[in-house]
Amino acid sequence: MSEHQFSPRQVIFAPTAVCNLNCGHCRVDRNRAHGEGILSIEDAKLFLQSCVDIGIERVGFSGGEPFLAIDFLEGIISKAVELDLYFDRLMTNGVWWNDEEILTSSIKRILDAGFDGILAVSLDDWHKQDSAQVCRFFSTAASLSGRYDWFEITSVTNPDGTIPLDRLEQTAQGLKARLLYVNDKPAAIRDDRADKNRASGADDGSGIHIPISIITYSPPASDTSSWKAERWFTDDWCEGPGQVLYVHPDGMVSVCCGFANESPLLIAGHISEGASTLFHRARTMPLVRDCYEKGLGTVRKELEQKGLPFPGKTGDMCQFCAWLCTQELYPSPKK
Repeated sequence: MSEHQFSPRQVIFAPTAVCNLNCGHCRVDRNRAHGEGILSIEDAKLFLQSCVDIGIERVGFSGGEPFLAIDFLEGIISKAVELDLYFDRLMTNGVWWNDEEILTSSIKRILDAGFDGILAVSLDDWHKQDSAQVCRFFSTAASLSGRYDWFEITSVTNPDGTIPLDRLEQTAQGLKARLLYVNDKPAAIRDDRADKNRASGADDGSGIHIPISIITYSPPASDTSSWKAERWFTDDWCEGPGQVLYVHPDGMVSVCCGFANESPLLIAGHISEGASTLFHRARTMPLVRDCYEKGLGTVRKELEQKGLPFPGKTGDMCQFCAWLCTQELYPSPKK
């Protein structure tokens, strides 16, 4: 038995594929729809209960833009509180609202429902948000919650690997804070009050401290010209972005939260079957077993020994996985 195995720790709901933006790096299938384009709240509640039954302790939200499914957020957050689950990230672009009343009421609804996780704003040159509107989102959410420490910024690099520094700097200036660098990379937006609170040990969350996660752009599998790395990726058996049940808007559940999670080879079935059935099925799926047990580094070496031609070398494990999904090397899962 391998020391590595698929053992989901979190369920992520993408309640809608609808979004107010149309980012060039986004690979969400906008044709995924359920009813009015939003995942059924009652179906999701039942699935959430079944997730608890197999030991999952965390719940997060993605999309599309999840705030465009505010009824779903409110309902599932309340259910998660009832089930005593931890909240992870609620991913948002921060600019889905078009007037202050909608912004305020939506933030109040998730707070009143009990959300105490991280509001993670995707802020980069792909999203191209207006910095003033992003700052208004942060300041409004901080005012309503009384805290500035429930935010995070995730920023995807440009195709050439550069970091969107101008956009991050503009956001810091708009919040009357500064962009903090660690090892020449942006690490947080912070103000003097946060520094003083931390230094005194009386950090009450009132000072601006927004950590920044820089995510390297992962080219699509079809972009074979991007396979120009000097070295192959280092395998982590999907311990980084993996170990999740990712629920798409149509109720189909993937075992991946990366760019390959639309592939049928990584989809275990529908939420109506329950988490236990999907979990045990996933452990029998060939590509899933290779990702989580054998390791994609080993798979790459085996295919190389068989003479399978690669487009080049990639240091991006997720890109390699997405490419595998296009090569007809694995049988389609039987549902």
